[in-house]
Amino acid sequence: MNAQQPVSRQKFLDVLIGVGLAAWAAAFVAPVLTYVWPSQRRGPGTQTASAGKVNEFVEWQTKVVAVGSHPVIVVRTPQGFRAYSAICTHLGCIVGWDVVRHQIACPCHAGYFDINGRPVAGPPPRPLAEYGIAVVKGEVLVKST
Repeated sequence: MNAQQPVSRQKFLDVLIGVGLAAWAAAFVAPVLTYVWPSQRRGPGTQTASAGKVNEFVEWQTKVVAVGSHPVIVVRTPQGFRAYSAICTHLGCIVGWDVVRHQIACPCHAGYFDINGRPVAGPPPRPLAEYGIAVVKGEVLVKST
């Protein structure tokens, strides 16, 4: 008959410290890995949404609309309308418009995209996904491409 020996204090503390260090390492490493490996591309769906009437937009004004379940930023430029995914290609934050720079800005890590959706500053690794624009009877329609 084998009797179990009680766990020594030192063995218990060794296990407790090991578990604590493993938890601390996981809590430290997870955000670092999230930063190093950017979010997956969340491409557009196959739907169309109205961004409003043409006369509701002034030049360099933007509006964020939902196309399916995806936010899309619509910009009126001197050449017409442009639409891009409003989800940053770095960590998936929602982008906005920087009126002074005339660029799409990600507030999370100071990322900027030019009017063509290409990253020009900060950590975004890829351009924003572009959406199609059509003006039909004075209404701005955004559709996935």
